[in-house]
This record gives sequence, structure tokens and C-alpha cells, in this order.
Amino acid sequence: MLQARINIFRLVILSLISSCILWMAWPPIPLNFIVLFAFVPLLAVEDNISMYHKKRGLKIILFSYFGFLCWNIFTTYWIWYASPGGAVLAILLNAVLMTIPFFTFHFVKRKFGSFIGYLSLICFWICHEMLHLNWDSPWPWLDLGNAFANTRNWVQWYEYTGTLGGTIWIWTSNILIYQLIKSSFQESVSKKSVRNLGIALFVVILLPIFISYVIRPDNPELNNKVNVVAVQPNIDPYNDKFDPATYDSQINTLLSLSAQKVDSNTVLLAWPETAIAELIDEKTIFSYRSIREIHDFLKKYPRLKLITGVNSFTTYGMNETHLATSRMYSDKSGWYDGFNASFEMDHTDSVKIYHKFKLVPGVEKMPYPEVLGFLERYSISMGGPGGSLGSKYDPVPFKINDSLKVAPIICYESIFGSYVSQFVKNGADMLAIITNDGWWQNTPGYRQHLYTGALRAIETRKFIIRAANTGISCFILPSGDIIQPTEYWKEAVIKSPAYINNKVTFYTKYGDYLGWIGVYTGALLFVLLNLSLIRTLFIKAE
Repeated sequence: MLQARINIFRLVILSLISSCILWMAWPPIPLNFIVLFAFVPLLAVEDNISMYHKKRGLKIILFSYFGFLCWNIFTTYWIWYASPGGAVLAILLNAVLMTIPFFTFHFVKRKFGSFIGYLSLICFWICHEMLHLNWDSPWPWLDLGNAFANTRNWVQWYEYTGTLGGTIWIWTSNILIYQLIKSSFQESVSKKSVRNLGIALFVVILLPIFISYVIRPDNPELNNKVNVVAVQPNIDPYNDKFDPATYDSQINTLLSLSAQKVDSNTVLLAWPETAIAELIDEKTIFSYRSIREIHDFLKKYPRLKLITGVNSFTTYGMNETHLATSRMYSDKSGWYDGFNASFEMDHTDSVKIYHKFKLVPGVEKMPYPEVLGFLERYSISMGGPGGSLGSKYDPVPFKINDSLKVAPIICYESIFGSYVSQFVKNGADMLAIITNDGWWQNTPGYRQHLYTGALRAIETRKFIIRAANTGISCFILPSGDIIQPTEYWKEAVIKSPAYINNKVTFYTKYGDYLGWIGVYTGALLFVLLNLSLIRTLFIKAE
């Protein structure tokens, strides 16, 4: 089959097989190892079109887009429950962005041969993932390294590479497997070459797994004198969460659950994202009855700090500096901004505030407002003030006490390894992920979010406390092991001894260095390709 022209129907089937394997390899399905050969059918499609078909470029686009589109639909269909329009846009656009590196690799391979071609594929795919991590419409949910989010014992080396190391591992394995299969069918390839390919494949697949088990840290002996508590109030985000008539009962639920586990040894209490659903003016925080009730509770525990999600806003006078997202009052008396925020509160009158920086495109922000600002009226409301929320790059952890600083990670931010590591570089000893995953209902979405967030524990080697409105709340050890997971869509409160360390991992220190190497190498290959094409045009013109 590899040595003859494959008809169109079989090319469609091969593309579909790739998408199905990628879907089955993705969390929470426990078949993650199959991602190491998931792209083999798609590589066969590209190779066959390149050798035997006309209109190669168009066919590469069509068949690869079909495969990537199916993968996106199968794996992230659950976005539909939060936003049907957003789901369609995210799935269609992400499939396009995946097609671009594959299409570009095809031309490099034809021009410079297989070795440079496959190297370019890895580099161009890394460029695609770096784009999703850094541009104004980020969607790194399907970055390949996340495939091992529920096989974390295989990727303990993410503390050195981050998830981009997993992306390189996956593509290298797929390329070697395809080359081994192809070589086995070619009489011109010697048995020694096939054997060497097999040895290389064996090493590439097994060596990272072996290293992972060698460097995996033992679960720490937890300090029983310092405890942390996470609350899961389980409030329906669609019908109850943002109904003003329920605000008082929500606070009572949060305080009642907290009282079940908090004691004099508890130093940290975590409530979920937007646990305080009432819109709070950051300049007059203690004027709200809900805040005063929380404050009265905290006065009973002088050692206790609360990290909670809040819907908040702030105002600016006409002559005050404001953010680019600020909106003017209708009477032109000033400006205001809404935030998805986290408050750190205790028994004193001091409140520290963190504003979510990694906002969800189309829900919490409109990407590139200078160009797309007219679409803001169509943004999806999820309980906030509507339109683009304010944000500020400020990854500074909350100081709980003299020996503990905690990073407030709000929901979507937990899938950005490099951003989370900035909190650790700035002194965080622990991570607190607060989230509201109920928008996706009982689908793989909330479990994918949980498992991907657990990779942050490996990258930073920090203990994580996770408080989710509807689940899953839990604690995550530096090895990525999840302990005390709650049930989905049930009220819960959990307590654990805290683990604190001041370790700074290689990844924390250097971030996505593999990504930048890939970007620069991909850019060089792209320039060389274009220079080669220009040279070819000049030769034809002569």
C-alpha cells in the first residue's frame, strides 16, 4: 500500500484513522500511549500524495484539515455546552492552524528531502503551539504534550522541558514508526538500516519513560501541623450562580462547608472561581454585607487566609490612568473595568487582589480589540459584567505567612505552564487553582482541565490545592499524583496537610526554551524555503 498510489477514499479513511487515534489517546481515555503512533496514517497520506498525486498542495490541505477537524470535534465538542458559536469557531480555526504547519512541512520535504522535511514538521508544529501559548486568542488545550496528562508517571521529565518536550517526543516517535514501516516494505532498504531504525525507535520511546521513573520524586511526608482546606459548593452556573436572589444563600453554603474542616491549624482556605458572584467594587470592598460576613468568619481564625474567586470592578476618574479595556460611563464622568479576580483575605482589613491575566477568548475578552472590537457585543456572558474583562500581567503570589506564598491560578490559566511558572519564579511555594468547570456539564472537559492542571505540579514540583465549584476539587502532589478527589456535581469540603518547598525546577527557570528554539529553527527553514522558491522562479524566468 505504501508503494503504490492510494485512492481518494482510502486517503479519507487514513486521515480519519489518525483523528480517531488522537481522540482515543486524549484524556480522560486511558490509552495515552497510542499518541506515539497516532499521526502515522496521516504521514502516509502526505507521502502518498507527494509521490503519486497531482494537485498535491490542495490535497494535502484537504486531507490534513479533515483529519485535524475530526480530532478537534471528537475531543473538544463539549465547548458547545458553554457556547455553541464559540465551539464552532474554536474547532474550525484550530483545525486551520494545525493544517498550516503540516502543509508547510510538505513543501519543505519536497524541496530539501525527508530528513529536513520531518525536522521542519516538528519545528513548525512547535511554532503552532507557541502561537497558542502567546497570542491574543490562545487555545493550547490540544497541545500534544497534554496527551500524557493522565499518564503523568511517563513524563516526570516535564520539570526540565515542559509539555513542549512531550510534543517533540510524540512527533519523533510517529516519524520513526512511519519510516520503519515504510522501510520494511522497500526492497532497496537494507535489513541493517531497518534494524537501526528499530533500535532508534526503541530508545526514543522507552528512554524517556525510564528516565521518568528514575527522577520521579517520592511523595513527601506532609506536615500535619499546617493544613489547607478546599471548598466545593456545587452551585449550578447556568441557573443559580449569577442570580442575585441566591447570593446570600451561596455565601452561607460556602461558610457552612468551610466551618466543617477549618480549625486553628488551618492556614489556607480556597474557594472556587467567582465564589463571590456578587459584583464587588474594589474601592469599597467592606461596604458589602457578604464581605463583612466572610470577614467575621475569618476573625475566628487569626492564622487563616482565604483565597476566593470574585466578580469585581473598579472605576477611574476622567483624568486617571486606565486600562485599554476600560469603558466610559454613559454620562462621561469616568471609566470602569470588570475583572475575574481573586481576593486574599484574613481577619484584618487588608485585601490583596489578583486579576486573571489569561482570559478566555470570546468569553472574557475579544482578541485584538483594535480590529475585532465591533464583535464585543456578541461575546458570551458567563456571569461577569459583559464585554472584554480587564487584565494585567502581574504573576505575584499571595503571602500567606512568613514561610508560605501561594500562586492564585484562575481556571483557564492552569493550562499555561510558562505563565504558572512565573509565579514560582516570583516566590510561590504552592499553587492554588480555583475554577468553575460546570459550564461544560458532565463531559470530558472538566476532567481534561483537571489532568492538564496536574502537569503544572510536575513542571514546578509544587503542591496544588484545587477548588472547583462543581468538581473536581482535590490536592495534587509535586509528582502529579491526585489525592482526595471529590465527586462531580456534589457539595464537598476537603482538608490536607500542606507541603511546602522552595525548589526551582529547570523548566521554571528557563520556561519554554524548547519552544523558542523551535520557533527560530522553523523561521530559518521557512526563509530557506522561500529563498529556494525565489531562486527557482528566477531560473525558470531565464
